[in-house]
Amino acid sequence: MAQSPDHPIPDPPTKGDRTRQALLDAAYQQFVQRGFHAASMRAIADGAGITPGGIYNHFAGKDDLFAAVVLAHHPLTRIFPQLIAAPGHTAEERLRNAAQAIAAELEADEKLLNLFFAEMIECQGKHLALLSETLMPKALAFVTELHAATDTPPGITPFGLLQTFVGTVLATVFTRRFLATAGAPAIALAGIDEFMDIYLHGILRGKTDL
Repeated sequence: MAQSPDHPIPDPPTKGDRTRQALLDAAYQQFVQRGFHAASMRAIADGAGITPGGIYNHFAGKDDLFAAVVLAHHPLTRIFPQLIAAPGHTAEERLRNAAQAIAAELEADEKLLNLFFAEMIECQGKHLALLSETLMPKALAFVTELHAATDTPPGITPFGLLQTFVGTVLATVFTRRFLATAGAPAIALAGIDEFMDIYLHGILRGKTDL
């Protein structure tokens, strides 16, 4: 196939590129299994097939390596693109379709939540600013457009719409995982559709008093 000037064929990955990717893959497994502090740099090097000293040819240290893993694998890297790309003819359809796809993806890979907790608890969320620089502008532009096209109640801002959507999806996945681990039957646990019903329409729909 001839190379198009509009779609140039990318250069094949170099040996350094392949080693860096192997390090990211091995580090991801260590961080989600053991957390940030307990993760072993030697085990990461072994998983990538290099010596421990070879890590420093690609990353300044553990924190730099963890930051790269967060940028590649943090749950927000799944949430925001799914939200922006969600199909649907109405705002509700798009939000529901995005929520269903995101919740299914997060529940299918529990390691993503482990990385979320390692970042928030062990690292105090300090790497999220880097992630936000990449993801937030497009996500905020999307919800701003959505906000303008819907009859949103007064006082709800585009950022509030984004924040509560992300919170709703994460709350669904977190609480289902926590309660299932505590012994609650899966069939009794609310799923993403019920959470989205409450998010979109409230729990007191049609009620005038208690």
